[in-house]
Amino acid sequence: MKKVLLYIAIAILVLVLGGLLAVYRSVVCIQLPHGAVMHVLPAWKSSRVHSAVILCPGGGFGFQESWREGYMWFPFFFLQGYTVALLEYRLPNHDVRVPMTDGEDAVKVMKEHADEWNYAKDGVGMMGFSAGGHVTSFLMVNDSVVARPDFAILFYPVISMQDGLAHEGTRNNLLGEHPSASLKDYYSNELHVSGNTPPAYIVVCTDDSIVSPRNAWCFYDAMRAKSRPVTLREYPTGGHGWGYRLTFAHHRQMVRDLAEWLENYQQQKDDH
Repeated sequence: MKKVLLYIAIAILVLVLGGLLAVYRSVVCIQLPHGAVMHVLPAWKSSRVHSAVILCPGGGFGFQESWREGYMWFPFFFLQGYTVALLEYRLPNHDVRVPMTDGEDAVKVMKEHADEWNYAKDGVGMMGFSAGGHVTSFLMVNDSVVARPDFAILFYPVISMQDGLAHEGTRNNLLGEHPSASLKDYYSNELHVSGNTPPAYIVVCTDDSIVSPRNAWCFYDAMRAKSRPVTLREYPTGGHGWGYRLTFAHHRQMVRDLAEWLENYQQQKDDH
């Protein structure tokens, strides 16, 4: 009996791995105009495609966490009928426009490919983690409609560049060690929320000792002040940088909460 169960387990594992391999072989590599790369997994055309999601990983603008905050999310979105992409943006090296430009390019290219990859041109969202959350929230408050995501998901995001609130390492890598007050203001995204800022879903752990949860809270407050649709989810433990890590204490709840928000957002969008 034990051998039979073992064979069944092995067979299931082989099928799962084979399925994942088939999925990842469908990934399309796109070279963006200014040199960044985006890896896109188009949804099945036979499925009900809701939207597209661009994943923007974190790493403090010193590196990128492309697995836990990137590729590991592909099955989650793919199985729900989303086209999903990972943006490998260029690191700034103190040229602040570099990652922002790559984010803008990613949104524009995804909108240009909407018909080919079977989603609406007004259905391109971005999911940013930590420093990737800064890129995402910067694009959210962008004046350019074609470079602005239609919805956003922010996981433990870096939002502000203000003293006492900014994550120092991230700010140093982005703006340099002695940025001017005007530069800090310009890239403090909570200061630029407007009536055009798209809906957002924000997730944070209240015990995050790396990037202060106050970043998420100040952006949430700014969204509320402008009457923009926003949802904030807080988990009591977990710290920073957990992404899709299965050992994150609230992983299952986090996935259910996100799936529920996506479903509600899509339903509201369809109703309008």
